[in-house]
Amino acid sequence: MSFLAPILLFGLPLALIPIIVHLIHLLRRKRVKWAAMMFLLLAQRTNKGLSKLRQYLILAFRVMAVAAIIFVVGRPLAGGLLGLTGGAPDSVIILLDRSASMEQQLLTTGTSKRTAGLRNLTAAIKDAYGKRSKLVLIDSASLQPVSLETADALLDIPQVGPTDTAADIPSLMQGALDYMTTNQTGRTDVWLVSDLRQTDWNPAGGRWAALRGAFATLQGVKFQVLTYAETQPSDLGISVEKIVRRETSDKAELLLDIRLKRGEPVAEPIQVPIVININGVTSTMKAELKGNQAFLQAQSIPIDKTTLRGWGSVQLPADTSPSDNLYHFVFDAPAPLKSVIVSTDGEVSTPLAAALNAPADSSRTYASSILPATRAAEITWEETSLIVWQEVVPDPESPVAKQLIAHVKAGRSLIFLPPTTPDDTAFAGLHWTKWGTAAGDKPSLASWWRSDAGLLSGTRAGSALPVGEVEVQRWCGLEGESVPFARLDETAEKAPLLVQASADDFRSTYFLTALPGSGQSSLARDGVVMFALLHRALNEGSASLGNAQQRTAGPRALGEDPGAWTRLDIENPESILPLDRPLRAGVLKRSAGAKSDLLIAINRPLTEDATLTLGKTTLDEVFAGLDWRLLERTLENEKSLTSEIWRTFLILMAILLILEALLCMPAPKTAAEFQSKPA
Repeated sequence: MSFLAPILLFGLPLALIPIIVHLIHLLRRKRVKWAAMMFLLLAQRTNKGLSKLRQYLILAFRVMAVAAIIFVVGRPLAGGLLGLTGGAPDSVIILLDRSASMEQQLLTTGTSKRTAGLRNLTAAIKDAYGKRSKLVLIDSASLQPVSLETADALLDIPQVGPTDTAADIPSLMQGALDYMTTNQTGRTDVWLVSDLRQTDWNPAGGRWAALRGAFATLQGVKFQVLTYAETQPSDLGISVEKIVRRETSDKAELLLDIRLKRGEPVAEPIQVPIVININGVTSTMKAELKGNQAFLQAQSIPIDKTTLRGWGSVQLPADTSPSDNLYHFVFDAPAPLKSVIVSTDGEVSTPLAAALNAPADSSRTYASSILPATRAAEITWEETSLIVWQEVVPDPESPVAKQLIAHVKAGRSLIFLPPTTPDDTAFAGLHWTKWGTAAGDKPSLASWWRSDAGLLSGTRAGSALPVGEVEVQRWCGLEGESVPFARLDETAEKAPLLVQASADDFRSTYFLTALPGSGQSSLARDGVVMFALLHRALNEGSASLGNAQQRTAGPRALGEDPGAWTRLDIENPESILPLDRPLRAGVLKRSAGAKSDLLIAINRPLTEDATLTLGKTTLDEVFAGLDWRLLERTLENEKSLTSEIWRTFLILMAILLILEALLCMPAPKTAAEFQSKPA
């Protein structure tokens, strides 16, 4: 409980006035011994205990009544939700989830989860903390701490605006930890506003254990998790998985692979209108949705034969989640899909090259080459979509390591395979440890893999890859923070099979712990999983090549100079600040510098369409050992985080005075006493 006028609580000693009056009254009495009173005192001894208890209760009720009226004028706040029983903290850190899913709205008001959370939190901070605590905001898009003069700034500054990005909640928590340890914030309340999407929280990741341990060493840290975890089952999302320009002797057309997804399956097929915009010209088509998704493969959109490059979008009717109703794309002559395998082991490089040279798309050109690590300088870095590295990890200070870092920071793909003799040299915070072997003659199998997103996700038709059938005889251990995509079974102690680097700049870096080849695994023999894995990494890396590129919204989507880019899909491009341009979905063209003809389509990460959220049990595990509270809200229920309860104390005062009055009333006389009264 806290108070809006805590200074008035200094008047609480006034509650002692009834006791003081009682003591003064006792001092004014003069004891006079009178023989006749001895019989009365003797008779009263049998009631002495009950009489004193009655007097003490009367006195206690009077004291509590005075205290209650002082609490009333102090304007108490209810519930203990803010954890301010010890007064305002030295610092308040607000962690804001600005992911695309936080833009889910209540259609009747247009209020998003992000806006509702900010409004509610702003009012609570003003009521409970006032100006007594230092306020700091860290948002999920920039991860940069911003000091706030007042709580009202939470509703105005650019760092709280909408984005089409994903959130990395562990990184957000790490940002709070770094700020607290660097600035010695003292007693701190950490407020986290989020919609609890599993893809943003990654509760199974290895970073949470380290975060819990670090926060546990800090004194006076409390976590308040304000959540808007509701989802809308009827929400529809749209994306474009492939764009191909095709021209014949008499016409030109764009072939689009369009996917629709719904939160829950429909009972009966429904018709969904889709608006398609290409270079400002719109058309409408309808798609039939069965179950929870529809896939429109090679949907033909006629274009003028002179239109060799351009941009466009597909759009759904408005619903509760505007961020997934629109998907942008650009098109141009596709860049060749080049890959390089760095290995001296022919048994490893040969099946990899065969898979990478096999065309998955007949309209694209594929080229794969094999080089030893000593010839890595020959790699045409600016044209290579994928590098498969099966050599010792290069020294971090070597030129090759720096080129690999530049390669992945540019969004191109890199897959590490274990070398014959691993060492502890790390890349992206991960390093190989030692080889493990399946026990006996029985190989290990993949017991878990991520089928909703990533390199091992299901096929376009919706069926799962046969990852569980991959047999692994030998694998190499791996240490470091990562995002798991597949793990081996119990016989391998759940060793990772495929992971993604978790560091922000290295998300296109992967580690595959098993090699193809005899005595290693069935990756080469069965081929389907390896082919899909390699070609998805190849396509992912090619998105940052050519003059028309698809990119995911994020702080580095436009490189180091976002101001050099201009939005093409809106009437007033300058309405979006340069720092927000890489965070918002849209089509942009470089307006200055090299490659001024480069077109980029920025879209939300498709992981933001996943609706699975964390439950209370999982949150208990995430915050195990920490002082934390969960405050659940919905867009329909914008109940304040604080509420004044002075009426409660006023009612309590009235009850206490009534009880005191009842105890002060004289005992009723009996019938015998009335009869003995003289006439």
